[in-house]
Amino acid sequence: MATSFFARLINEPLIQFLIIALFIFAADSYVLGNKEDPRRIVIDDTRLQELIDIFREGQGRDPSADEINNIVVKWSQNEILYREARLMGMDAGDDMIRSRLVLKMRNVLFNRVMVDSPSEDELSGFFKFNQENYQTPERYDFEQFLLPSGTGLDEGKSLADKLADQGTPERYQSKFREYSQRPLTNLEHMFTTAGAQQLIQAPTNRWVPLQSSMGVHLARIIHIHPGQETTLDDNRSQVIRDWKKFRNDIQLADQTKAIADKYSIKLELSPKMAARLDSNKVRLSSALHQSNTSGVN
Repeated sequence: MATSFFARLINEPLIQFLIIALFIFAADSYVLGNKEDPRRIVIDDTRLQELIDIFREGQGRDPSADEINNIVVKWSQNEILYREARLMGMDAGDDMIRSRLVLKMRNVLFNRVMVDSPSEDELSGFFKFNQENYQTPERYDFEQFLLPSGTGLDEGKSLADKLADQGTPERYQSKFREYSQRPLTNLEHMFTTAGAQQLIQAPTNRWVPLQSSMGVHLARIIHIHPGQETTLDDNRSQVIRDWKKFRNDIQLADQTKAIADKYSIKLELSPKMAARLDSNKVRLSSALHQSNTSGVN
């Protein structure tokens, strides 16, 4: 009797509808309950190792501690923009790769930026704070020649002492090079920062032995062109452009931070990977904090 009652009950369209509705509700609740939070970013061993491997393939060496921090920050920032772009539906009907979506999101933020022309006080203050960027730096006329392969610095010093302020020996003429009005950065690129300082501190026309990636050189400063002070009026157009870029970058950083505040980034590294980072003095926690508080470049 009871079986017959339940059989009739099951055959009722309303009951069947309610059962199907309950099943759909339960399935939907299960899916939503297990759906990953799109604003929760996890960096685990696999992801970190992948970033390190990409750097190694591109640079031909392992990243330093600072470089690991930088690539994690960069990836985190890009991941935030990528996910935000998808949440806004930018990938609808478009099979673009991740980097393209990041670029589209950057363009959205950039188009929201509105920068007015600076007042005279703002421009003047900006110029004073960055005045050294607009000065003509000290420049140098110098010459150098490369000594034969295998020559050491001691041999180079002996030759420099022997030549004193004389010209380049005939046998080295094929290696002789002259340079005019080069900034200090040019010397540093050729001879390292320490070598460039050694050169500019030596008496004018005095040969100095210097090491480069090519070997040992003798180099000397021939003439020093003093740096030139400049005024706001001398650089007004450039200062205005730089000020607008500075304000533009601040607005972009503020917009990016507002987006980043919606996300949480969590490290889930194994003890082995954590120990590896610690041994290399890598502090990813502070790096990730930076990715949530600084602008996206």
